[in-house]
Amino acid sequence: MITAPPAAATPSDFLYVANFTGNTVSVIDTTNDTVVGTPITVGSGPLRVAIAPNGTKAYVTNFNGDNVSVIDTSDNSVGTPIAVGDGPHGLAFTPDGTKAYVTNADSGTVSVIDTSTNTVTGSVGVGTSPHEVAVTPNGDFAYVSNNQSDTVSVIDTATDTVTDTIAVGDAPEGVAVAPNGAKVYVANANAGTVSVIDTSDNSVGTPITVGAGAIGVAITPNGAKAYVTNANANPGTVSVINTTTDAVSSTITTNIGGRPTGVAVTGNGAKAYVANFNDNNVSVIDTDTDTASATLLTVGGSPAGAAASPSQGDTEVTFDVTPTDGLTIAVPATATLSDAAPGGTATGQLGNVTVDDQRSLADASWVATVSLTTDFTTAGGNPISGDDVTYTPGTPVAQVNGPFTPGTPGTLAAPRTAYSKPSGSGNNTVTWNPTLDVAVPDDAVAGTYTGTVTHSVA
Repeated sequence: MITAPPAAATPSDFLYVANFTGNTVSVIDTTNDTVVGTPITVGSGPLRVAIAPNGTKAYVTNFNGDNVSVIDTSDNSVGTPIAVGDGPHGLAFTPDGTKAYVTNADSGTVSVIDTSTNTVTGSVGVGTSPHEVAVTPNGDFAYVSNNQSDTVSVIDTATDTVTDTIAVGDAPEGVAVAPNGAKVYVANANAGTVSVIDTSDNSVGTPITVGAGAIGVAITPNGAKAYVTNANANPGTVSVINTTTDAVSSTITTNIGGRPTGVAVTGNGAKAYVANFNDNNVSVIDTDTDTASATLLTVGGSPAGAAASPSQGDTEVTFDVTPTDGLTIAVPATATLSDAAPGGTATGQLGNVTVDDQRSLADASWVATVSLTTDFTTAGGNPISGDDVTYTPGTPVAQVNGPFTPGTPGTLAAPRTAYSKPSGSGNNTVTWNPTLDVAVPDDAVAGTYTGTVTHSVA
């Protein structure tokens, strides 16, 4: 396992490189062009790599293992490989990330992977030795280069069936779709050309002459340039195509390693990275000047494919949860206790007392207090004070979003806790029905005694 990308880094800051003979994937931090950590061990003969549109996964075709490795880019751990067809070569995701298409060079098929389950849901027969695949920006079609058929198959992604077969140059390899979806660029290895397909009718224009062994092709995010690796040039070169004129605007010959194969452009379009198969390194091209850095980045054995994490922007989303209401307490207007003789006890329940907390707070604690604010009195008799009045809260009658704690039974000689919510968050409510016991003095006179019990909450 390699060091995971820093939490503060954006998804466009990393490049994943498949090392064919090393059976590994190297990770490059594109902010400072350094190889981070140790290579990630994948399957046998990793050839190409693609990163999901949301940046969370990297899929790697293991040509010799007939499967696809899945890398979790949050920690660069490797999950269970996905079995596909014979000799998996290229792969590409649909723009929504729900499907991945994998070309199987030795079985003449394309496997369709459901990325939610990482299972193959279908297989599409195409031409002989399909090598690479690219999906249009609208997600409607996948274009597959058939290396030994000199054709490109067009797959309708809604039905996963081939709807067209297009004749291109000799031994087509790399495929890239322009960001606006209008053109598809196909590198023809044996012809040293690039075919340009008009996606409106799948017609092919005049091929663009590049270098010997044109293999990889990648287009800048603004669609202005296409970079083509010329693997059989000696030394290796990279052709730069002006996509407006569909002509080579320059050829990069300096600081390109032996047998340049895969090529990828960063999400911000600032750099193009070239995997040099024979030299075990990666060239870094400044797309503004179309020059390669003198510093080549050493990776694993025989780097063949590269993929840059997609450009993504972080949007900080804010919303307010507003309080439904405040903190309130509701009590019965009146209550009547049982009759009692002098020296006895008048007793009874006051009725339901409810605290309703609609403040929507992270700390929703509160305390409800009870007191005898007016002594019990009758005409001609002595007042009965809180010393002789016992308050018992009892268990909750109803409650939502506790916990709630009843107060300890005791006299109302002083204010005391009736109920409380000691912890928790969010809106809450509780109802209890307290019992009041009034000890009637021996010298009490006959009459109706009236007092006031007050509940408050804060």
